[in-house]
Amino acid sequence: MRNVVIGCLGLLAVACATPSVQTPVADGSSEPNDAPPSTPVFQTGDIDGQPIRIVDERLGAPALTRKEGDGEFRRYSLETCNLIVIFYPDELGVVRAAHVDATARSVNQDAPSVKDCLARG
Repeated sequence: MRNVVIGCLGLLAVACATPSVQTPVADGSSEPNDAPPSTPVFQTGDIDGQPIRIVDERLGAPALTRKEGDGEFRRYSLETCNLIVIFYPDELGVVRAAHVDATARSVNQDAPSVKDCLARG
């Protein structure tokens, strides 16, 4: 019985392992393309604390908008990720980006950091 349990655990470990796959990049090399670009498309300061109008000018129209009380949830579909921005009114009543988060574009991808998501645009 012990050997069966050990064998099953071994198979489970192998099944959970994900192979490292290198995707060819545009120049034909096989370097991994998960590194952020040397010149970021956007930076955190371009979004965080900005009014809705500025964020929409920079990122385009949101793919999803949902209002909840005084706040507003917006999801922007970028090139390699989704950017979640939650807007709330500040002390003067100006609705600004109060929280920024990043998610993967598909369920089989890891969620990037906000910095990496913005850098890739």
